[in-house]
Amino acid sequence: MIDRRFPICSTPVPPCLGREELLARMVASLTKSVPSHLQVVGPRFAGKTVLLSELVRRLENAEKPYSAVFVWDLAHQSIESDAQFLHALGRKLGRALRVQHPAYSDHLEALSDLTSAEVAEVLEAVRDEGGKVLAILDGFDKAVGSGLLTRNLWDQLRELAMKPSLRLVTASRKRLSELIRDPNAETSPFWNIFEPVPIRLGCFDDQDLEAVLKQTPEMRLTNGARTEWLNSTNASPLLALEVLNRLLADGEGGEISPECMRNACDGAFSAIRDRLEIQWADCPPTAQELLYRVRELSSVSRGDARAGDTDALIERGFVQLHSNKLQRANRLLTRLLDETPNEGSSLARLFSDELSYQRNLRGVFDHRIAHAEKIDATLARYLRHGVDDLPDHPDVFLTHIRGFVDKSFELIWAAELEGRSIPSEWMSIWRYNKERGVDEWLTTFPQGVHRVRLLNLMTGTDRSKRCAKYVTKGTYAVMNAVHAFGDFGQHQEGAPVDSGVAYAALHLCVELARALARELPGQ
Repeated sequence: MIDRRFPICSTPVPPCLGREELLARMVASLTKSVPSHLQVVGPRFAGKTVLLSELVRRLENAEKPYSAVFVWDLAHQSIESDAQFLHALGRKLGRALRVQHPAYSDHLEALSDLTSAEVAEVLEAVRDEGGKVLAILDGFDKAVGSGLLTRNLWDQLRELAMKPSLRLVTASRKRLSELIRDPNAETSPFWNIFEPVPIRLGCFDDQDLEAVLKQTPEMRLTNGARTEWLNSTNASPLLALEVLNRLLADGEGGEISPECMRNACDGAFSAIRDRLEIQWADCPPTAQELLYRVRELSSVSRGDARAGDTDALIERGFVQLHSNKLQRANRLLTRLLDETPNEGSSLARLFSDELSYQRNLRGVFDHRIAHAEKIDATLARYLRHGVDDLPDHPDVFLTHIRGFVDKSFELIWAAELEGRSIPSEWMSIWRYNKERGVDEWLTTFPQGVHRVRLLNLMTGTDRSKRCAKYVTKGTYAVMNAVHAFGDFGQHQEGAPVDSGVAYAALHLCVELARALARELPGQ
């Protein structure tokens, strides 16, 4: 039987190796007199679930500081409403209370529709009995990033989390503040309850590597072998562990030479290629471009690159950081890029077939957004999420165009119509010219699609001259198209959405944001 001593992405969750410094920090934060709420942040395959499982084990053995601990895997559950989230939370809490607080467990499980008030009542009762609950929300980015959960839920969750009997630990690939889609939800005080510095999970450090190597007492790495191991993997958990699995599978023992290690790294490539490709695809296109610069120049100063791009490469082990310079693209990733025919700077190679077009077009929009320095921050957030959604989730992207449209209109009205009041002279001109649909605006400011009609009149029609001070006819034309996509996104009704159509909508959104930044004052 092949020795896979280091299972990767397996069930059950494999044991945690190393990470002692992070675990000590988490246990200390959760067991102090007033425990903190924590957020764990790390890329895919960094070991977040493994770390959380070890945290649970240690807390269960630490004189029982919590009377109930539960892990909720949100990554594999679809939550589409506030009510569904609260109901599922109540059910998880009820099951967790079964051992220490059976009466409260029975109470929660007997309720058909659990609400925040009912969960709060149980938490108060648990506190009165001297108990505490730790809720670990793994894959929390799926719930936050969906945009389907409202500020009302986050406010309710904050009220629950402020109770002494409940502490939260979340795990996600990005900081929670970077995942929020809805600008209204962004203002919820819920996001401020967590320790300001998240628990960052990335590559193994030296202590972690020693803990890993203790699991292979039959092998001893020479200094040269260790250097080969690190240069090929940059201590990425995914890559470093798979290389050791390959050594064990080949029956290697005793002193491991550099040549033996190189052979193991080459042999491990096929086993990790698919996951490595997924990690690479997770990187923002601008981070991918940065890695190409590191490969071309051998090193790039950290100060010459965007912080988010450098972090994306370092935490995945794609490069190393030495003396504040990005260096040494790891060899396994380099091999992947060299063997991928559609990587490179040539247009013919980037867009040579449909799959390449779908994957690489993201980078075009990412750069286009980066070029516009004055785009409104909320619009820029919508655009960045759109780039993240495509090409795999075009339906999700279209769902959120409505929010982008609403914010765009807010910016236009603020610049053109003080107090959202349509000047009487405009109304007189439009009525005189028999422009349709304007009479009802005498008493009610237009909403919905009527906003598009107002913008049309403001920028000039075949009957009436332009009266807008800033917005141009071209901006109206783009807004008209984006608004139509926003309506479609709200009423998809199961219709398949082609990613090419979604990319067309994203392009329109990008150009609308740029037009507003260019035309409106103060942007």
